[in-house]
Amino acid sequence: MTRVKICGLMNEEDVNLCVQAGVHMVGLVVEYPLPVPWNLTHEEARNLIQCVPPLVDTCIVTGGTVEKVIDIANKTNPNIVQLHYKETLADVEEIASQLRSKGIQTTKALRIDSNGNCDFEIRDPVQAAKALSTSGISAIIVDSYTESMPGGTGVMVNLSAFQTIQRESSLPVILAGGLNPMNIQALIDDVQPYAVDVLTGVEVIPGKKDAEKITEFLRCCQAVD
Repeated sequence: MTRVKICGLMNEEDVNLCVQAGVHMVGLVVEYPLPVPWNLTHEEARNLIQCVPPLVDTCIVTGGTVEKVIDIANKTNPNIVQLHYKETLADVEEIASQLRSKGIQTTKALRIDSNGNCDFEIRDPVQAAKALSTSGISAIIVDSYTESMPGGTGVMVNLSAFQTIQRESSLPVILAGGLNPMNIQALIDDVQPYAVDVLTGVEVIPGKKDAEKITEFLRCCQAVD
């Protein structure tokens, strides 16, 4: 089965809901540099991470300086740190190196705009994917980018750019951006991502997940496999 991450969790009830549904990873947005509806403090995130059973991975989604990211990771102790802001390649390499020594993996989001360019110091998806493939991270997340919202946009990612990154990267590539129970089966069948990452597509309102949507999302993922 394609691995499933559900992101933007904010309470224990939704964490338990995701675990019971069979997700592979839960994602928590932690002290993100810009105002987003799902932001948690590191204390809130740590408490939720402690509720997650051992066979489900935990991921904090954050961004900022090397020092800030390492500090949050130390305070929350997730399995994975997802960099989702404007980190440079040098930042990514340094964070991945420091976290690896602590047994924490690092992933990096490449946010793609409507023209197929990356919101990254390396704008070309091919060159960005090649550079990140040797940066020490464990996977690349390909997400959509808009000026109004840095993540959780609900906007479908540029699939051509996603497939380009798939071809050029030696790392697993994760599909995010605009996913929901109605389109996920066709998308998995079409582009065969290593994993999928959903946020707004399984929500009632920002910060509150929908049990029926989560169940249907997982069912559709399983149906493809």
